[in-house]
Amino acid sequence: MKQIVKTITKKDFSTFVNTLIKDGSYDVVGVQAKGKCYVFDTLSSAEELRLNYDVTILPPKKYFLPQYEMLLKFSLQKPYEAKETITDSPRIIIGVHPYDIIALEQTDRHYFDQQQDNFYKKRRENTLIIGVDIQNVSERSFAASMNTNTTETGFDLLLTDIGTSYAVTIGSEKGEKLLKKYATVKDASSTDLTKIKTARNAVLKKYKQKMKIEKKDWSSLLVANYEHAIWEEHADVCMECSSCTMVCPTCFCYDVKEDVSLNLKQGNRTRTWDGCMLKDFTKVGSGEVFRDEVKERYRHRFFRKGNYLPARYGFIACVGCGRCGSACLPDIADPCNLINELAHFSSENDPGKYFIKEENEVLEKGIIHLPRSATIKNITHFNELDSLFEIELDDKKPLGHKPGQFVEISVFGYGEAPFGISTPPGNTPIFEIMVRQVGNVTKKLCSLQPGDKIGIRGPLGNGFDTKSFEGKTLLFTSGGTGMVPMRSIINHVLNPKERNKFKDIIILYGAKRPKEITFMDDVDRWKKIHDVQCELTVDRCEPSECWGGCTGLITTLFPKIQADKLDSKNTISIVIGPPVMYKFVIKCLQTLGIPDDNIYVSLERRMKCGVAKCGHCQINGVYVCKEGPVFNYAQLKQLPEAF
Repeated sequence: MKQIVKTITKKDFSTFVNTLIKDGSYDVVGVQAKGKCYVFDTLSSAEELRLNYDVTILPPKKYFLPQYEMLLKFSLQKPYEAKETITDSPRIIIGVHPYDIIALEQTDRHYFDQQQDNFYKKRRENTLIIGVDIQNVSERSFAASMNTNTTETGFDLLLTDIGTSYAVTIGSEKGEKLLKKYATVKDASSTDLTKIKTARNAVLKKYKQKMKIEKKDWSSLLVANYEHAIWEEHADVCMECSSCTMVCPTCFCYDVKEDVSLNLKQGNRTRTWDGCMLKDFTKVGSGEVFRDEVKERYRHRFFRKGNYLPARYGFIACVGCGRCGSACLPDIADPCNLINELAHFSSENDPGKYFIKEENEVLEKGIIHLPRSATIKNITHFNELDSLFEIELDDKKPLGHKPGQFVEISVFGYGEAPFGISTPPGNTPIFEIMVRQVGNVTKKLCSLQPGDKIGIRGPLGNGFDTKSFEGKTLLFTSGGTGMVPMRSIINHVLNPKERNKFKDIIILYGAKRPKEITFMDDVDRWKKIHDVQCELTVDRCEPSECWGGCTGLITTLFPKIQADKLDSKNTISIVIGPPVMYKFVIKCLQTLGIPDDNIYVSLERRMKCGVAKCGHCQINGVYVCKEGPVFNYAQLKQLPEAF
């Protein structure tokens, strides 16, 4: 559709801005000088506007994803009370460059999926974008090489300096109404339209930074050089400050924390900016950091921009603004420099190899961080660390989960954490989880009593497709707390209504010590069922402990399987346990002749938001909380960060 272009004199434009400020219907934000730099800030007068700036310190994303944002309020005095907080007033942002407009459109793709972020959505709906074509180029910008120096979409109005006037391109109905109500404009002439092209072309000569390759080729180049020495060479001088991600308009990862008032009566759940360059970004409750080395984090940042998000959404998540290069003291963050260094190396034919696409049914559409109320019905303590919680949703609606899915449990004042569901699917609001005391949330949970209230989000993630397992022999291998989600699928397939759909069932279960074996009542019952082989082992047994079973790692149980009677090609193997266990167990399965396509695993990661928004659980191009935690090994084995 052909866009309508008007013109407004610079004097009338100042009047337009001052009228908007005086009217008070909007919070009017614009680009202002701050020393030798520029920032977006609330305007008190049109005289403060600097539309000829080169780049702002922070992008306008701070108005849509604030550095510090309250998600909900909760009471610590009442059994369970939480309220989502969305209070932003209408806003107009004046002077947004095309690359920042394109960055916002990219963020829209991430936040406007089936599980939309209500906070981000509300701000986008309440904000008018008045863009401005670039007049001066920052020293580090390479926007022209990224084709982000101009844009035809994403704005309500777009200004172009054509001398004594601005050309005003109307991009939306809201923008057109704003002009009619507050501004004095004229129709643009053909001469004015020519001046727009002339102004844009003149700026192209000001770019000092240029890419050696097209942005469409980034993905292939990065994948081919995943193990290149450049990642370690640059990471050696990285300060791990994550300044590069904080100033980036296309970085939208975050953390969620609890703030409790000094009177200990109420609190807030808040969202704050977070960055993948920080060491604790992938740290889980047990203390393990899944991207521990600086090299891994440094590489992840570039692959996220140039390969992972392109595979998921189809765009390169870099708009060439140059902010990261300016913010990085060791000068290793600039994508233009790094890609240009790699440009003369080979490319990969399969740039999508680090991405797995899974289309999962979304039950809670549009709900991100607001949990449902639930009541603890019963607590069974297995040992000093592990306790089984029976929970009932207060709305009495069935949980509706698949085996392998998880829920996020909220304890207000302490936070939220993911837990595998231990009960089989059923038409009931009651389910069970196992809680191991390893962090603040789990320790607080274990101090609660039956009748206490908690919050539930879920079920979340990708579970086991038991329908596809029908007619096959099932081999379950579980280590440690991996038996928690494993119990769900085992009890499902052993249900008398389901049992005849599957052939023989083999269960291999290992724990560190005898006292850490959980669900012994289930194990004893499984052993009594026809065509079920159930074997247990412990890593070690203290002299004071009574144990008459096998001692050794989980792999010592595989010789107990009658390999000559196992139809390996028609056997489905499910593996759940600690990360260190997987490569050894999978090797045993492959030795038995079980195809990789028949092996399924469940991964543990820091699934903070549970809906693939916050970024903490990402392994290569995959969000474990969305595409997983259940994966087919044939697909997963191509991801270097999986194991």
